[in-house]
Amino acid sequence: MPRANLAFEHWEREQAGEPEKILINMYGEVDRSNPKRDKRLVTTPGTLDADTGNVVLGNIRALAQADAFAGGKLLILDGTTLRTRTAGGTWGTITGTVSGTDRADTAISETELGILSGGDIYVSDGSTIAAVTDPDFPSTITSLAVMSQRLLFSSSDGQFWFSSVLNFDDITGLNFYTAEGAPDGLIAVRVWAELALMFGTKTLEMWYSEPSNANDPFSRASSVVPVGCKARDTIAICSKGPIWVDPEDNVVALAGADAPTVSPPWVSRLIAAEDADDLIASTYKAEGQEFYVLNGANFCAVMNLNDGAWHKRKTNGSDTWAWVRILTAGSKHYVSKRTGSAFMELSREYPTDEQAAAETMGTDIIREWTAHIPHEGGRPSLGTVLLESTKGVARAAGDGSAPVCQMRISTDNGNAWTSYRDRATGATGVYDQRTVWHRCGRGKRPQSIFQFKHSEPVKMAVTGVIWGETT
Repeated sequence: MPRANLAFEHWEREQAGEPEKILINMYGEVDRSNPKRDKRLVTTPGTLDADTGNVVLGNIRALAQADAFAGGKLLILDGTTLRTRTAGGTWGTITGTVSGTDRADTAISETELGILSGGDIYVSDGSTIAAVTDPDFPSTITSLAVMSQRLLFSSSDGQFWFSSVLNFDDITGLNFYTAEGAPDGLIAVRVWAELALMFGTKTLEMWYSEPSNANDPFSRASSVVPVGCKARDTIAICSKGPIWVDPEDNVVALAGADAPTVSPPWVSRLIAAEDADDLIASTYKAEGQEFYVLNGANFCAVMNLNDGAWHKRKTNGSDTWAWVRILTAGSKHYVSKRTGSAFMELSREYPTDEQAAAETMGTDIIREWTAHIPHEGGRPSLGTVLLESTKGVARAAGDGSAPVCQMRISTDNGNAWTSYRDRATGATGVYDQRTVWHRCGRGKRPQSIFQFKHSEPVKMAVTGVIWGETT
């Protein structure tokens, strides 16, 4: 029987009457198990409470971790308090306070942690934290990074500064360079592949370290990338290089001496509608996939770096995804809520959000995707529609014990829809469950669209949609 084309990427239309694809809280991955269908849709991760003792007071401003610092503990800036958490869940506090209420920036060496908060730099040795005391620090600092065991920090006047080796609180009034590629202010400094990347409003400059020269320890590489940066927190350092948002609202990726656009137009339109300060980017790897996650106040768009496809993520009852500041420590991923009010572990093993325990379900995650049938003309019968997906996986009792999937149909390019109809995907062990919708009417040009919705607390994979069956 004929197959509909699954939407392996989201594509949002600009106005009514245009086609679109829906992929929300699902993404595509390679499937080697089926010789006829080499790709499938899988569910995005849920979250588990990593603060069961309610230690966090509700204003998480930064997350950080490095194996060589503070015994590898997680570092959580909660309001003015710098908290620590071991892999086993034991909480502690680093003595001292960090003033400010803004989103903080962090950088870690083997022996020190730097935090930029409220325009001031704070330094910790793992047991205490305090503001820097050297009077030579500038007052226009925009970001922090670490390279060659020195603290690097950018300033809005186009300069970047550096500390002494292994002493973040030691600089001189001459410990700076001026970005030379264009007369633009510096948005941020980040480090990748032994290069210090100076992100300006108009250009990106790359500097490398010369440790043998204590008085002149950095030099600018010859290439200047003619692409600027919209906001500091849109930058994420991925395994293939840095990705960020440019001033024209495009997501771009460094490629040699250029930074080509990697986002589709619908993502640029969403970025343009946001305040730049509301954009927060993260990156993480899971199950062989790597993701760039761009979170705004009113949207969350995610690029799968394996294939370049974008999907959207949403928290139930919201237009955006609640989770930001993804931090990888060992094999686990941690996140804070965008509001700063919760600290969670992120994993596909958790099918719902904010689970109190691994087997205690939390808030449902609503997952949506479409399948498409192009029509050249006529009114072909859609007949019976069959969903090929995970079957016979359910919870023992309660919510999710009798899982269903919903489907609705549009035969006018996604402008008018039928009502959703529920069909079972199979109780536990019912692996031969047929998830079918009969009497689906007739299609017409340019396309028929099936939109599916699944909100059950069970993991699910979708491999195909068959249409035109008569029984």
